[in-house]
Amino acid sequence: MPNSEDRMIGHLTGSSSVSVRKYDKGERRFKHVGSGDLPEFEVEDDNPKKIIGKCPRTISEQERDRLLQIAVAAINPDREISVPSKLYSVHQGTIYEAQTSDHGETYHAYPFRGKLAASILQQLRDLADKEGCREAFEKFVKTNITRHG
Repeated sequence: MPNSEDRMIGHLTGSSSVSVRKYDKGERRFKHVGSGDLPEFEVEDDNPKKIIGKCPRTISEQERDRLLQIAVAAINPDREISVPSKLYSVHQGTIYEAQTSDHGETYHAYPFRGKLAASILQQLRDLADKEGCREAFEKFVKTNITRHG
């Protein structure tokens, strides 16, 4: 029987069958942790095409978990697993990408910069409206996202 938190998450996601997504930062995973209150992007010295998104230190565990539950699932190119390998969410206008490395058991997230399908972008725009950050979202998209598809 689902507990009250599970029922709330099912309500948030519009799902009658409860599937709780779990966040796992990783014990020694500091690559995506920023130094301040805002999301950051860092370019690796040896590869200027590789950009690393760093999360603000101010996102609470509860907010991180909530964002994971309302995230939009990308179409899964790997048909061997039934869960999405990538999820996208919006926090204060910034788009975050969450990936799984254990077949959907857990996800880890970071600010995203790059290409997104038009369909995902529209779902994120709708999410930004629900979250009350549409203006910041549009500004973020203009400077960080390339639309495709």
